[in-house]
Amino acid sequence: MIRLYGKYRLTFPVTPGEIRINGYGNDIETNTTIILTSKSSISAARLRSISFDFFLPGDVESPLLEVDRYEGPRPWLKGLESISWTEVLLTIDELDLYWNVLIGPVDGRITGRNGDYFGTIELPIFVKNEFVSWSNSKELLKPDSIITKQSSTRPNTSGKSAKKNPTSQSVVNDALKVIQQNRIKNKLDSVKGG
Repeated sequence: MIRLYGKYRLTFPVTPGEIRINGYGNDIETNTTIILTSKSSISAARLRSISFDFFLPGDVESPLLEVDRYEGPRPWLKGLESISWTEVLLTIDELDLYWNVLIGPVDGRITGRNGDYFGTIELPIFVKNEFVSWSNSKELLKPDSIITKQSSTRPNTSGKSAKKNPTSQSVVNDALKVIQQNRIKNKLDSVKGG
């Protein structure tokens, strides 16, 4: 069963036989078709979108229906329209998969005596990359660009001690602290504002 969880929950009344996983890897676009009854695993390197054909029966008492309180294709499509172009959670029970997707374009037509709807939907994968990246080192945030990089030094074989310049290291540490404080403040402001 395929569901969309957003502002409203929407369940596809008839589970499609297969879905298409569109992705890319090594600059080559790939398409993988997964038959839901085979419970295959996904092998696409970087997912771009998920698409599948779906069927909305015109007869509300059709034996193909898998959900209760289905009212027909027109109210169902109106529900889909109310969450269009928003981020939703897509769940596919047969594959035990969950993705954040955007409701993309829907193409289809109503045909037949009962007014059945045959359509195609594409759901682009929605990846949030603006979250704070955590690490297990002393720094909480990693700077976007490395200002200085400590290199390993050669062991002192001459017996002489080197003159140390403590000001250069503290300037770099202070600059990193300022960058980190600004990034944390910006992230907190964006979370409070959103």
